[in-house]
Amino acid sequence: MNLPEHALLSTVKSTTPQYQRTQSLESSAATQEYFSDYASDPGSQKSDDSKASYETPPSRISTPLVQQNPIDSEMTLPSRPGAVQPAPLNIRRDQNNGPSTVRMLSSFDEMSPPTPGVDDTPYIRFAIEQLTRDEDVLGRGRHSTASALQETLSPVFPQVESEDESPHTPTPFPPPPTPPQHPPSPQPVPPVQRKPVTQEVMIPVDLSKDLRSQLGFVPRPLRLPILILFLFLCLLMIAGLIFSLVFISSNHGLFDYDGNATPRYFVFQYLPQLLGIILILWLFVIEATVYRCLPYFCMAPGNRNPWVLQEMRIVPANYILPDLTFFRTGEKMLGVAFLIFWLSNFTVPLLSCLYQTQWITNDGPARFRWTTVRGVGWTLVSLYGLLCAAIIYCMLRFRRWNSGLLWDPRSVADLICLFRRSNVVSDFEQTEVSQEPNRQMAPRTCRLGFWTTSERSDVFHAVGEEYAPIKRLSLQQSRQTEKVSGGPLHPNQAVDVEAQQRLSYGSAFSRNIHSPYVRYRWTVWFLRDSAVLAWIIAALILVIAFLVVSFVNRAVQNGFEPLIPSLTRSGGFSPADFLYSFLPSLLGMVLFLAWQPIAMYFRAVQPFCNLSRPTGADARHSLLLSYPAHGPITVIVKALRNGDYKVAYISFISLLSLSIPVLAGGVFTAQFFSAEDRVGMVASMPGYIALCVLVTIYALSYLIIWPTRKRYLPHNINTVAALMSWLYASPLLGDTALQNIRTKNDLVERLMGSSSPTTLTGDVSGNEEGATKKRFRRTARYSGQNAPRFAFGIFMGRDGKEHLGIDRLQRPGSREMLVVPDSG
Repeated sequence: MNLPEHALLSTVKSTTPQYQRTQSLESSAATQEYFSDYASDPGSQKSDDSKASYETPPSRISTPLVQQNPIDSEMTLPSRPGAVQPAPLNIRRDQNNGPSTVRMLSSFDEMSPPTPGVDDTPYIRFAIEQLTRDEDVLGRGRHSTASALQETLSPVFPQVESEDESPHTPTPFPPPPTPPQHPPSPQPVPPVQRKPVTQEVMIPVDLSKDLRSQLGFVPRPLRLPILILFLFLCLLMIAGLIFSLVFISSNHGLFDYDGNATPRYFVFQYLPQLLGIILILWLFVIEATVYRCLPYFCMAPGNRNPWVLQEMRIVPANYILPDLTFFRTGEKMLGVAFLIFWLSNFTVPLLSCLYQTQWITNDGPARFRWTTVRGVGWTLVSLYGLLCAAIIYCMLRFRRWNSGLLWDPRSVADLICLFRRSNVVSDFEQTEVSQEPNRQMAPRTCRLGFWTTSERSDVFHAVGEEYAPIKRLSLQQSRQTEKVSGGPLHPNQAVDVEAQQRLSYGSAFSRNIHSPYVRYRWTVWFLRDSAVLAWIIAALILVIAFLVVSFVNRAVQNGFEPLIPSLTRSGGFSPADFLYSFLPSLLGMVLFLAWQPIAMYFRAVQPFCNLSRPTGADARHSLLLSYPAHGPITVIVKALRNGDYKVAYISFISLLSLSIPVLAGGVFTAQFFSAEDRVGMVASMPGYIALCVLVTIYALSYLIIWPTRKRYLPHNINTVAALMSWLYASPLLGDTALQNIRTKNDLVERLMGSSSPTTLTGDVSGNEEGATKKRFRRTARYSGQNAPRFAFGIFMGRDGKEHLGIDRLQRPGSREMLVVPDSG
């Protein structure tokens, strides 16, 4: 090689790339400039005449700007700290010591060939490690947490010293050194040592005799004596049906027909379906109890159902259409039982046509006598037999040893006690504004009972997942997250990738909780504005048509042609009598069942309606309300006492409408007019007039079922998960005044407070036990003035962030809750 005469040779010292592994307290994440678009920014490509500048090529993905602590890495290569060179750079310097220029190679063909005898293994390992780091950010890094001690790879770049380096031309970011002429001696990489992470987990407690005696609560409608009484009434119905069927086989009918306005007419035409619909009402109470308690019975130690919180309904829905969700949630036998309960609705129309009149000529003088329709009777025996079997299954399914309850979970306040120390509360994060919170949650195998933790020795009652870590919402954690999102961080400050991803949509969540559209977005489909308007128009048109047809030309009173054969056959079946008894009663039953979901919706949302007032509501009118759990008469009385007059009226109509199928099924009978030598269908006018009045009241009641915006919610309230979405971040779950509650009376007393307005502030001890009824009455008297008030709106959660849900209207030292205004 020919060199110029003025050329001088000098020796340059260089270091060999070395690798070391260090421990990290953060999840694996790449450095800021490796995943940034720093090189694509024109402002970042300015060069200095006295310094060698570098251009980083655009990265493959774009993530939040994150500064990584150098000690959190395991790879070291000679380069500037915090940057990785993923593409080759071409550095050229002028011969006259002019300014240096840096450009990116347009292709790998411009790269110089590898130097013979140099080991490229360190560089290949470095590339592999960087690819691994990239995959970790895209995948596993999303599931990492800042609290977990994990090992990460981070490049540490040693300085390159040069003997001819001038102090006037410092190079803060030296280029990669020339590979050594001799292969470096390989150094063994020490294994990564992981530090054990100690997390507090929930541990189920082995029940002692004392604890076992506290559990096992079964709501009253599902208790064995109550179910036995219901079963006994069903057996009485079966016995009465069999007696009627057997008696007419040896006799010519039951009794003589004596007119359509006599007590005997009432007994045969109205009393059977009246008894049947009373059993239906009782069955509704049993169904409602099963709905609200089944999720907790499925949390018994012997059950493993991961969809308890998300899929199991707590609001009754087995009315016009059968509820088949039990088959989807794994409760197949209970699904069969509820299918039988739905089929029981047909017993009322069948009972209305059980007894018919028959012309008897071979037993004394020819006359009409009451007889039993054999086909209808044996069908009813079969239905009531199936109903008895379903009730027996409920007796076995809902026993004390399958229950982990302390009392009946019928209100929002009960959920607070069950989940205040649960380890599944964090799963409800940001579900309060979701349209379908049930689909947003992951499956969890929950258990209800007594627990302790790995860090504490106290025993508490809650819903939780066995041996799962407890993730508590804390203000400190929120401040750390806000610090991450506030701007650039110190180079030595570590950041969690998961926290960064949560912040990417945090602003959207904040907009949603303040949006009136999100707040007043949901109501059941049959109570939307267009649906309610359709119901009103249809009800008014039908009731007018019904009244006109009934009284024009006295068609009902004088009788009308049946249009089908009316002769009673040997089995007691008359096509005309069956049609004009079964069909009106069936239509009346449809009207009765169609009103039940409307009444149930108003009962279920009334606590949220009271909480949505600007002044809030006390616990007695909000958190402790449990209208869906009450019977049809009790709910009317309680609603009137609480001032919820709309709920009281709608519940009254749901009870009043049961008389429509009763009257409609027994008002028509076929009679023979000897003077005219014809058979006509004649109505019993006292019953028919009552039916017209009831149908008119029923139709006009659709005018008041408009729910108004204050009964709209962000999403449905059909499951436990849907309700918990508005409670998971509430300070109520951490209020010390609600600690160590073992009885429902104690819960009521603490929520309603006393004459002192500072009972439920979170600053008093919650260890008081044994609430007495005398003190309960005293606190009830003060509830209108001094009791704590609660609201449904935007509050500052336990994590220091704003959330939408339920909390105290105002806490000492904080601003009042923001109740989202109605959008119109």
